[in-house]
Amino acid sequence: MLDLQPAAVDDALARSVIYRTLSVGFQMPTDEGLHQIGARDGFPVLVAALHRLDDRTTGRPLLAARLRALTVPSVDALADTFVRLFGHTTRGPVCACETEYGADNSFHQPQQLADISGYYLAFGLRPAAASDARADHVACECEFMDFLNRKEALLLTSRSDDDETLEATRRAARTFLRDHLSRFGRAFATRVMIEDPEGFFGVLGRTLLELLDVECRRLNIEAGPIDLVVRPDVADEAPMACGAAPELIQIQRRP
Repeated sequence: MLDLQPAAVDDALARSVIYRTLSVGFQMPTDEGLHQIGARDGFPVLVAALHRLDDRTTGRPLLAARLRALTVPSVDALADTFVRLFGHTTRGPVCACETEYGADNSFHQPQQLADISGYYLAFGLRPAAASDARADHVACECEFMDFLNRKEALLLTSRSDDDETLEATRRAARTFLRDHLSRFGRAFATRVMIEDPEGFFGVLGRTLLELLDVECRRLNIEAGPIDLVVRPDVADEAPMACGAAPELIQIQRRP
């Protein structure tokens, strides 16, 4: 039987909160989404979660202060900024889709997309029917990490003997972070911070960068470069990169 580990549970839930906030925050803004993440109230739950991060993170207090002080504009104004930054397809000034990163990535893109989808399916997840977002969109990948950390917390509080599932969940979180979200996430976050330095999305970019740095250190994996390039532009037949659905991936319902 698993031993109850309060500190580990709290840490997993804190990571889940941060990933969830980033997943919602990097979607098309809605009043409901802003309310969910406490954006107009200084992000109180997010700030509390950040306080559980690695205490070697020197920028955390400043980030928490910026989150508390952030003035969030109207949904319409925020949506205009969203479109300006991320565009209507994958090719806005800031690219939010993983497989667009890497100068020679065109050849490997189908394999990477298949690998990402394989992670989702392995945990009974699939793209939500109402969403046009790609599986490699940063919001989808953050939502998946939110799911894995919530699952870890649930397993840690379970009274069943399920060490194997807990280990598989932790291993998936580590390898997905290493091979996917961390691979491009630091470059994405840096671009957002440059393009929206004092704004809502810039602060979320800083939050993502902070989280990835801490998580890569915790899991002893190499963090992706902040200067990873976006591959040369080609005709894009992909669907809209960013959905407005409240969930981008969801539990697969079996007949």
